[in-house]
Amino acid sequence: MSYHDLSECTLSDSECLAEADRIVAMLGASNVVMKLSDEEYDLISKQRNSVYCSAKQFFWLRDIKDRVL
Repeated sequence: MSYHDLSECTLSDSECLAEADRIVAMLGASNVVMKLSDEEYDLISKQRNSVYCSAKQFFWLRDIKDRVL
């Protein structure tokens, strides 16, 4: 998995959440469940109904998207 320096995230909280929602929708539409670990699946499931996305969660979602799509 890629490593992201969390101090370099220049997105606002609302921008992170919007991008995270877009990534979750892409992952859900592509039906990649079989390629995900249990932890990745849990993150995506919880993020579907979330109103916040931390920088760590955001970068993890981006890493998942880059790996499976």
